[in-house]
Amino acid sequence: MIEIWRGNANAWECDELGHMNVKFYLAKAGEALGGLAAQTGLKNIHRADANATLLPTSIHVRFLAEACPGAPLMIEGGWTGISETGCSAVLVMRHGGTGKPAASFRIDLDHVSPRDGRAFSWPSHFPDRLRAHSVTVPDFAQPRGLSGAAPGTKTASLGRADALGLAHVGLGRITPDEVDVFGRMRTEVLLGRISNSVVNFKQAFPEEWAFHQGQAEGEIGSALLECRILPRRWPRAGDGYVVRSGLTSFGPKVRNIVHWVLDPASGRPWWTMEGIAAPMDLEARKILDLAPELRPDLDAACIAGLEP
Repeated sequence: MIEIWRGNANAWECDELGHMNVKFYLAKAGEALGGLAAQTGLKNIHRADANATLLPTSIHVRFLAEACPGAPLMIEGGWTGISETGCSAVLVMRHGGTGKPAASFRIDLDHVSPRDGRAFSWPSHFPDRLRAHSVTVPDFAQPRGLSGAAPGTKTASLGRADALGLAHVGLGRITPDEVDVFGRMRTEVLLGRISNSVVNFKQAFPEEWAFHQGQAEGEIGSALLECRILPRRWPRAGDGYVVRSGLTSFGPKVRNIVHWVLDPASGRPWWTMEGIAAPMDLEARKILDLAPELRPDLDAACIAGLEP
């Protein structure tokens, strides 16, 4: 792999959990992807005058070690595959001091026209240059708790969310500062808006909800350990969104969850996500064990057959 980004976890990028918010992992990975493209010969994919850019179609992330305020970080990466109009990459974020992996990103991308999102063939020089930077996916970047299977055949929609009883956890609009130079929502917003909403997902994280109601001792949050994001359409500034969420299963420490981010005007999906998360004791800095008395409520909240 080649180095494609270097920086740090800024204090203002860290949240109430005391570590870098998931949104900024994706923001830094997006910068790194531009660096990988440039070093491979596909220049200026993020400039307003670009003739081509790369648009994610699937993003798998594993969060492997906390990045606390001020932590030095670097990202290395390489390509793992190519098709006529698309490619795949793996990026690894490491702690600069120890070299320990902080996160991994596996990203499938389309090579598209920046303004209309139409996929088209690569320039003649690019496939050979991509293969020169071809790498093998490290074991720690492979899916651990997620299947990695193709998206389900049933389409996410507001109607299905209502029928399935998905929790209403987020609502808002995409703001001008959240779009890129092409007017399309930036990639990090895919996680940022869910991060802003998941605190309301009391069905999956009753421990955290009890803390916010003043009914639990200590300070409790929920930490995302792994996720797969599937962008379906890309909002523009001013577009609305609603987040509907469901619990699919749970274990002694973790919860498997699905989020549908939907357009309230049309009912169609903007993006969907499946993830593995866990309630966290923020004082002890450790994941909580499931209390036996919560098991019946989580059993009742699980939605069979819910797909991202």
